[in-house]
Amino acid sequence: MKTRIISAGLLLSVIGTAQAQDRQVVNSVANALETQGVMTPKGKFELEPTFSYSQNTSNRISILGFTQLPALLVGIIEAEDADLTTFTWALAARYGLTNRIELELRAPWVYRHDSITKRNQDTGVQNPTKFTSSGGGLGDIEAAIRYQFNLESAPYWIGGLRVKSDTGKSPFDQELDRNNIFKDPPTGSGSWSLEPNLTMIYPLDPAVLFATGGYTWNMEADAGIDLDNDRLANDKIDLGDSFFLGMGMGFAVNDRLSFSLGINHRTVFESSINGRQSGEVLQLDSLTTGFSLVLSDRTSVNMSLQAGLTEDAPDVQLNFGMPIMF
Repeated sequence: MKTRIISAGLLLSVIGTAQAQDRQVVNSVANALETQGVMTPKGKFELEPTFSYSQNTSNRISILGFTQLPALLVGIIEAEDADLTTFTWALAARYGLTNRIELELRAPWVYRHDSITKRNQDTGVQNPTKFTSSGGGLGDIEAAIRYQFNLESAPYWIGGLRVKSDTGKSPFDQELDRNNIFKDPPTGSGSWSLEPNLTMIYPLDPAVLFATGGYTWNMEADAGIDLDNDRLANDKIDLGDSFFLGMGMGFAVNDRLSFSLGINHRTVFESSINGRQSGEVLQLDSLTTGFSLVLSDRTSVNMSLQAGLTEDAPDVQLNFGMPIMF
């Protein structure tokens, strides 16, 4: 049960970070095709409503028994199929403090639907048992500051610092039913995090090369429910820190339409409970493609599709955004 709850926290934390990273890359590529400055201009205010869909599927087979012959197994065989679906609606507000400095605040609303199917092959039951859990609520609110180091010559370098709160429902505070399924799915990672990052953008008309990297530090959190089913809750949870790298290319089809293609990697280190390591190192790799369509001098539409390349990465993630400049 500990591993299951920690995995839920890590998954929500990684998905949230990936969404913010994808938004920044797609917007930066679109903006860099038109102007040297890739931050929100000084004194300008931008609102961006976004929608994201994420699907993650895992299959697991548990065998408890022994082998009498190479083709004969005596014991219990249990198959489990888990489908985790997440919908996220968010509103991001950005303000150009100067031509080099941009401030951002992002508030998400998350809805989750978890479906877990179990089949015990040893009991002879034809129909598998299916458990579902669904619910939504406020996610983890984020704030960020970005600084563009150079304006005159390429490549352009942008440094950033992102702070993620724990306003969403923590996986460490949500009760589990007798089947170890969340009664009310969490909508946040359960801890604060701090993420410094660096992005490089290199326009080569009509293309733009980009690369980004950073490190996410997850702070220690308290468990509201005890992970050993005791009555007292005094566990200290430290979700594994992670670092990420991404690179790709954007290409201008014309003065209104551009598309991008990139690859992302993230390594998530082991978590710990009360100072003891728990879980394992995760490797998340994904391929991202997207496009940006300029509707007017104040509005554009961005879309990106991310496909997981490794077992730990979400299978598919679809993002839509519409930044509006004021």
